[in-house]
Amino acid sequence: MRNIPIPEHKLLDHLIKRYELKNSRALADMLGMTQGGISKLRYGTNKPSPEFILRVYDTTDLSIEQIRELLKEDDGSNT
Repeated sequence: MRNIPIPEHKLLDHLIKRYELKNSRALADMLGMTQGGISKLRYGTNKPSPEFILRVYDTTDLSIEQIRELLKEDDGSNT
């Protein structure tokens, strides 16, 4: 069995830690998404959509500004 490193994703990792979730599958369940959808975000196949941002906002106690700040950390942008 190969060990493939899981890339960091500031927002997803923050949510898993903050809500004491076991893994990305539990995060997907919490957000009402598929595990594949979370995986595509983590690996950069898909960019976070406005719908995803609103889903996180509606499901958690994070503000839109906090969500965007965590997403900015992931894309390396400083704007």
